[in-house]
Amino acid sequence: MSGHPTRHGDRHSVTAGAGRQGHASHDHHRADAGLPGSGGDGADRLTIAIIADDRHAGDAALRGAVEALKRDGCIVQLVVPDPAALFDMPSEAPLWDAVVSRGRSPVVLTLLAAAASLGVLAINTPRAIDLVRNKVAMQSLLARHGMPVPMAWYAADPSAFRRVPAEHFPLVVKPFDGDGSSGLSLMVDPDDRHLEGASGQPALFIAQEYLEAGGADLKLYVIGSDVWGVRKPSPVRFDGSGPASAQSTGGAERVDVDATLRDIALTCGRACGLELWGVDVAMTAKGPVVIEVNDFPTYSAVPEAGTLIARHILALTRIDALRRQSGQERMRSLVWSAPS
Repeated sequence: MSGHPTRHGDRHSVTAGAGRQGHASHDHHRADAGLPGSGGDGADRLTIAIIADDRHAGDAALRGAVEALKRDGCIVQLVVPDPAALFDMPSEAPLWDAVVSRGRSPVVLTLLAAAASLGVLAINTPRAIDLVRNKVAMQSLLARHGMPVPMAWYAADPSAFRRVPAEHFPLVVKPFDGDGSSGLSLMVDPDDRHLEGASGQPALFIAQEYLEAGGADLKLYVIGSDVWGVRKPSPVRFDGSGPASAQSTGGAERVDVDATLRDIALTCGRACGLELWGVDVAMTAKGPVVIEVNDFPTYSAVPEAGTLIARHILALTRIDALRRQSGQERMRSLVWSAPS
């Protein structure tokens, strides 16, 4: 992955390059073995990389985290991959102390996975992100941990959902690895055929029982062990059989989080191995039901979200640095104490 990180304001985009090394015009960063890295005069400062899709690079919480990390003395690279880039296969770890991702494009997730595989602390880990992207695996795990989840089925051909017992309709059908509210559709009954011929793209679909929640979504946003509740209008609506229609999501408001909701939020994230996450909950007449778990959500309406995210990233990075230093010292003691 050959990347020349180029500066856009104070962010970097990984653009195509022919060599194995590139450079950044900010804080003497360099790219090693195809991954944007850091170096130069920052040897005594923590270097944090944040890899983001272009559409997320301007998110308020992310920008706030970048500024807070800088105020704490960190070198920060905001890496925004260029979709037209040509990448070398990396073979050496970038000089980052930690890497955080925001977005689910293949190139963002691949950059994260490559850095993590070469020994960089990833927040969240590629494994955790892959788990919550796969809605089948995610819901299975949450059910095992006793979380309230809707009845659900999966199939490669969505016409198979016509065999679901009629009492469970209507069904919300979506890609098993969908991002946000994209790709949602409603099957109103077993005779609904509007999804026939949709198999193949994606390779797998999931169908969940439709839950009436009054047109509003409850978002539980979590940073480490801190939980906030935010209610906002649902981003989509169903006007009968067929694809969902987008609608305005303005007007987010903070809501109190009781012990039950807090337990749901923390159990979901910890079961999935996340550090920064959100849980979408439908507040039904029978109680809360978990619809989704997402890595690094928007944190809309969470006060000082960027500062709190930065504080958690910094704590995890420092713990990891101490762990590595302890391991090195232990290894040295073993070497020096070995009989000659």
